Amino acid sequence: MRFLVAESDQPYAAHLREMIGTCCQRGTMVDHVMCAEDAVTHLQSRYYDLCFLNFHLDAPKTGLDVLKALRHTTVLTAFVFLTDHANKATAFEALTLGAMDYLIKERFTQFELAKCIAFSMFLKVREVGLQKEALEDALTGLGNKGLFEAQLCQAAARAARDDEKVGLLVIDVDAFKGINDKYGHKIGDQLLQQIAERIVTETRSSDVVARIGGDEFAAILIKPKSAEHIHAVAQKIEKALSGAPYNVSGTILKVGASVGSAILPDDSVDLDSLFTVADKRMYARKSTRKDAARHSRDYIDQVLR
Repeated sequence: MRFLVAESDQPYAAHLREMIGTCCQRGTMVDHVMCAEDAVTHLQSRYYDLCFLNFHLDAPKTGLDVLKALRHTTVLTAFVFLTDHANKATAFEALTLGAMDYLIKERFTQFELAKCIAFSMFLKVREVGLQKEALEDALTGLGNKGLFEAQLCQAAARAARDDEKVGLLVIDVDAFKGINDKYGHKIGDQLLQQIAERIVTETRSSDVVARIGGDEFAAILIKPKSAEHIHAVAQKIEKALSGAPYNVSGTILKVGASVGSAILPDDSVDLDSLFTVADKRMYARKSTRKDAARHSRDYIDQVLR
């Protein structure tokens, strides 16, 4: 089990580390930070089962500032708030900001610590399960639009901090309504599942793929190597979706797809504007593909004449 202790009192942090090791029968790993900035960095870049977060950290920020900074991000860590005194207002604010429990320093026993760890992790697992149901697209298993927007905000914040880029792709399936009308929604749903699988195959495990509409998908490319890399991934996805036919319960279907891309911060630092740029480029690409197909048909007609 992985723990993070955010505590400015080093002797107390060592004492708590010893207590954690004693009450947890499984192997433990405990990291220690002394300020709010380091706590946020650790929690965003690494996985911890539980974080013991003291109100008093190295100035100027407190443990409450850590919870506020992480409130709208996807962090799977359970938080236990530590206070020096029985300050009900502070404890209540910590719970409101997402802490699972709180302990008054120097007043809890080994048994109470073990119970607190088990109780907090149980609550966090249940919370994550409910969040997963609320943020997951039930058909494809990808994230939905709400989760995608939250992850895009998180990716943008990391990129701004580390002076990096983020790629945004908007992916739309061509003439999907016609497939639903002709073959029914069951075939259409199975086709969307296969489309989702192809998109995931063409992206890295560190990237984010979501279904944000009926036949519309989106992807966040994390730490792309270059602008050319983003455009190359967009082309690979378009080729993968528009290439080989789909076998859907014995029905062979061939569909096209259009992909538009945008780059943060090159195209915009405002996320709504960034999405608008990618969306417009997707529709421009769709129009270009339609024109190419029409010209191809015209050329064939001329040859046949």
